Amino acid sequence: MEHLVLVVLGLLLSPHCLRAQSSRANCKPVTASFCQGVGYTTTQHPTGVLGFNLQQTGQIVETACSPHVAALMCRVVVPECGSEDSSWMKPCRALCEKVKTDCESALRAKRLVWPTRLRCETLPESNCVQGQDTRVAPTPPAACQTISVPLCKDMLYTETVLPNLLGHTTQEEAALMLQTFSPLIQVGCSSDLKPFLCSVYTPKCVSGRPQPPCRTLCEKARAGCGSLMSKFGSQWPDPLRCEAFTTDSCEHYGVGSSGGFCEPITIPMCQGLSYNQTITPNLLGHTSQRDAVMKMSFFNSMVQTMCSVDIRLFVCTVYAPRCVAGEVQRPCRSFCERAKQGCEGLMNSFGLSWPDELQCNLFPEEMCISEDRRPDTLDAEGVLAKLNAGGYSVRGKSLSLKTARLLLTLMDADKTGDLDVVEVFKLEHYVAATRREYVENYERRIPPSITQTQMKKILSARDFNLDDETFRVLWYEYSSEGGINYDEFVAVVTKLHILRDRFQAHLLRLPCDCQVASFSLKQFMKSALL
Repeated sequence: MEHLVLVVLGLLLSPHCLRAQSSRANCKPVTASFCQGVGYTTTQHPTGVLGFNLQQTGQIVETACSPHVAALMCRVVVPECGSEDSSWMKPCRALCEKVKTDCESALRAKRLVWPTRLRCETLPESNCVQGQDTRVAPTPPAACQTISVPLCKDMLYTETVLPNLLGHTTQEEAALMLQTFSPLIQVGCSSDLKPFLCSVYTPKCVSGRPQPPCRTLCEKARAGCGSLMSKFGSQWPDPLRCEAFTTDSCEHYGVGSSGGFCEPITIPMCQGLSYNQTITPNLLGHTSQRDAVMKMSFFNSMVQTMCSVDIRLFVCTVYAPRCVAGEVQRPCRSFCERAKQGCEGLMNSFGLSWPDELQCNLFPEEMCISEDRRPDTLDAEGVLAKLNAGGYSVRGKSLSLKTARLLLTLMDADKTGDLDVVEVFKLEHYVAATRREYVENYERRIPPSITQTQMKKILSARDFNLDDETFRVLWYEYSSEGGINYDEFVAVVTKLHILRDRFQAHLLRLPCDCQVASFSLKQFMKSALL
């Protein structure tokens, strides 16, 4: 398989293929909104000539400090195709000096600086562009559009703008060109390659303008994949050269000042928490989420038993640490101690000890995560998401929203219509025990289900002594494919618990703890269900 991927990689990234792509991308549309209407529409440097900051240039142009500031700045920073070899397409020295004089006070007031590389004495005195007599109003910004390119749908941002930074005018065209890099992404030469490519082919849309890629992200991707490309006689594509990108903060693409990159959490146990972005390597040095999920399998049973309300989040903050703007967020020492205190006794009963790499004195006391900062309450949809994220499924089959509503009703002690932290904790204990009971009783067949005989024994063990008629009604209502599956099982026992709780609550409100007119629980169940 690896050999096949490398062969395909060699074909797709051959010098001929890359030269063809580079040739098609030589002249690209001018995408900078402040350079619209300056007299040309194509450039070889849509993100700016090396050494110039496109964002800074735009800020200077937007001051309108001179009638010709756009003509000068755009022809220098985003030059017309061929301007490097044709003097008559460059701005004149006199134009440069005039604009610089006009803009001096305005730039100072805006705390902007004249580009250090823009020296008027280097520009020609004749056969050059003198500027325009009238100022042309800029075209309105393009509309943002939802990302449809499959590779880039899971980025931190959801909207892009076209043309992109390589001149592609449709997302279909961008997706087609991205396929060239599919072998590199599959090989995994760099975890930064995919986010970098998406920042170029589907750049983030901000007020109708493309957010430029950052140089740090490009350099990390090139460092990881450049050597592999060299094995096939290929070089990093010139249209993607890192020197053309901004050195400003990369936080808009999830890259921190240290060069770290945030990525979506793919570890099932750690999905559905108060955060959804992580970073690798994690706190234990695992370089991928795939490695982390294999190492943390030890904790699956502990999370299921809910030995501590903090155990799941704590484990995840170590194996899939929270990532904010490319920076890792570490768990607090006190948070570790609460998780350890709740689960260490259970571990000791099985002859196990708290792992050395998770000793609480290794974690900080300040600037750290101390709790799961989730909303105080969960509705039915939130309950279902939390259970799914916690792994409360059987053979990949999770509970339904209908069953989640029954669970919420059972655990909603204060009748508010949602569950608070304590009620959620009790809910997870209840579902864990119910799931374990189901797994221990269903027959080993596909799909898994519980037979009538098994169901009667389970209900009897829970003191649900239903008569035959009531049981048949329940069975025909919830059974399918010859038995009762996991979701149906949880729904049945939860519904019965709700009815019993209501019956008992009614008795407690009576002046005596008695059953009026011999109206028993069995009769109440029959009346309610039939």
